[in-house]
Amino acid sequence: MFAKNSKAYSVYLLFRFVCSLAVSMSTVLSIVYHLEVVQLDAFQLVLVGTVLETSCFLFEMPTGVVADLYSRRRSVLIGMFLYGLGFLMEGALPWFAPVLLAQVVWGCGDTFITGALEAWIASEEEDKPIDKVFLRGSQMGQIGSVLGVVLGTLLGNINLQMPLILGGSLCLLLGLVMVRIMPETNFSPAIEERQGLLKDFVCLFKLNLGFVKGAPVLLALLAITLCGGLASEGFDRLSTAHFLDDTVIPVIGPLNSVTWFGVISLIGNGLGILASQLLIARMEKKGTVSRTSVVMSTSAGYILCLVLFAVGRSFWFMLLVFLLAGLMRTIKEPVLAAWMNDHVDEKMRATVFSTSGQLDSFGQIIGGPIVGLVAQQVSIPWGLVCTAFLLLPALFLVPVAGKKRD
Repeated sequence: MFAKNSKAYSVYLLFRFVCSLAVSMSTVLSIVYHLEVVQLDAFQLVLVGTVLETSCFLFEMPTGVVADLYSRRRSVLIGMFLYGLGFLMEGALPWFAPVLLAQVVWGCGDTFITGALEAWIASEEEDKPIDKVFLRGSQMGQIGSVLGVVLGTLLGNINLQMPLILGGSLCLLLGLVMVRIMPETNFSPAIEERQGLLKDFVCLFKLNLGFVKGAPVLLALLAITLCGGLASEGFDRLSTAHFLDDTVIPVIGPLNSVTWFGVISLIGNGLGILASQLLIARMEKKGTVSRTSVVMSTSAGYILCLVLFAVGRSFWFMLLVFLLAGLMRTIKEPVLAAWMNDHVDEKMRATVFSTSGQLDSFGQIIGGPIVGLVAQQVSIPWGLVCTAFLLLPALFLVPVAGKKRD
């Protein structure tokens, strides 16, 4: 696969694979780690996610500006090293305060990568269909996640701290490798004449704001991203607790509660790989897909699956709708990113993608505590139902974005 592609595209696929492997290894059992080792309650569990997303919100715009002003490659590399430090801290220090601090560190690292990676490959591979590039990258990431889930689950059965420590070490190693092999040939700074970091930041922010205001489709797509953030934090943080508290997880041979979560993640990634391949094959056959239809159907499907998951009590039923909910998100995200890319000026790609990430984080900051309090004061299932309702506005925004040719 790599031999037939250009160097930038091959490096992109390799990066998505290894980065996803390391992150998946580190996070596949992180909720179980937080519950059983750090011993967080429901509100603390959501608060950990809120601190992570607050960090992403605060750092997203500055790091996006850095990528567009200085170097997208450099931004990605900084992000990988911060990822590694954050995971190492979280795994080595199993107490509430260090875990919160670790979210700040690797959350900051995530903002250096988000937007910069997409902008980098879009600029380096301008002649390739961007939908296919993002979908193939997503697919390679899912393959890496499968391996990461297997390794993380095996290590977690030995010690729940090991996946975080080894995953962080792999992030640091990947950063060192990328220093040597990651090219950047088509980058041009958004502002040619520099006036100092602060003035450059303000200038680029104003240019970005003016551009977004003048692009109604982009505004609608950013609003959809905000809704997705509102609806994701509760599901990500409470789904494990719902499985543990509201149903009986069957013990089948070596499948204990820890192993089951690894298997669930493994199945979810396998379904995502298959779905991405089917969508890529459809694009190769017909040339394109209707982004409006894909985003609308996956958003509606996600809402329905969330509600069914919340009210379910049978483990097998909950497993089915949980996997379907994850599949909806897997399909939607690269298509939404490609749709957004078509409405972004090349020199401001990283900043606009960072704005998208910032809105996603802001949505999670607002939605997370609301859902967490509902779960704490009423029940976890009602918290999940609340999460589903937070995505409803997206169903009205997708037709707005689709009024122009998608």
